[in-house]
Amino acid sequence: MLAAIAVLSLPALCAAQTSAPRASLVVTRSDGAQGCPDAAALAEQVRGVAGSNVIGVGLSGAPSEPVETWVQVAISHDFGGYRAQISTLGQHHGTRTLEDLGPGCSSLADAVAVTIAIFLDPYANAPAPVPPPPSQGVAPSAPPAPPSAKRTPHEEPLWRSEPFLEASGGVTVGVLEHAEPLLNASIGLHLAERWSLALGVSHVFTDSSGDAVDLSLSYGYLLGCGRALGTRAGAHVDWCAAPLLGSLAGTGKNFSNNASKRVPWLAVAVGPQVTFPFGGSLSWVLSGQGVLPLIRQGFNADVADSPAPVFRTAAVAGLVSLGIRGEL
Repeated sequence: MLAAIAVLSLPALCAAQTSAPRASLVVTRSDGAQGCPDAAALAEQVRGVAGSNVIGVGLSGAPSEPVETWVQVAISHDFGGYRAQISTLGQHHGTRTLEDLGPGCSSLADAVAVTIAIFLDPYANAPAPVPPPPSQGVAPSAPPAPPSAKRTPHEEPLWRSEPFLEASGGVTVGVLEHAEPLLNASIGLHLAERWSLALGVSHVFTDSSGDAVDLSLSYGYLLGCGRALGTRAGAHVDWCAAPLLGSLAGTGKNFSNNASKRVPWLAVAVGPQVTFPFGGSLSWVLSGQGVLPLIRQGFNADVADSPAPVFRTAAVAGLVSLGIRGEL
């Protein structure tokens, strides 16, 4: 009886181990990451962790066993450490990024192998053991247990939206009458691997260099960015655009009646944004934007009982800022 059970159960237990790989692996390594495992070495690590032949190398599978899942691992290295971006397509799909601040790549490679092995789960579709038929003339000691529910692969996407906070300082050119410093603060969300959206506020310091009016500006913005170069795990360049809506204030000076006035200020900003991760969840962010006022506002002063312009917004302006971003 025991021998029969062992023999009949053996194919079920070995099915996941002897089948052809249903996933295929491609590995890319940037400059500085050439010491990390290539596709063949990493696939071997994954098979060692999974205990079965769950993954092959390249983009083609066995003729009788078509590839169901394609796995791409992009490994990069910079002064912030090693990073691996795991992307999957096919039956399993999603994206995950792993980081390691150590001096070598071995710890990151181990973590990548474990992540892929768990994700592929070679025993998820293995057939349940077949109970042996009862022996003739011997009543079974107990009724067979009901078959267990079939496990299904965990299909939750690896990508998830992640919020971030950002604070920066910079300088404006042509926004007010003279170049003035500004401060920015924003909260944003990575909507997808290549897209992000941020809601923020900015304040331009008071321009008091003019002879007739002191100027100040505060505004809010909704900034949308799309990846142009690089990967999110490493240094990358985004192109960004934002509508700007705020309040422009002017206070007269050197007049007998120094009145104050506020007018609405509306503009659009477009330009590149360069991000440099430097460890963990922190990054430097360098931005440059061209600013196009949609309404050219200004202020007049009464001189000899007739209005005379003392300020008018420029047709084209710009700003540059440097800040720090923290992923939440």
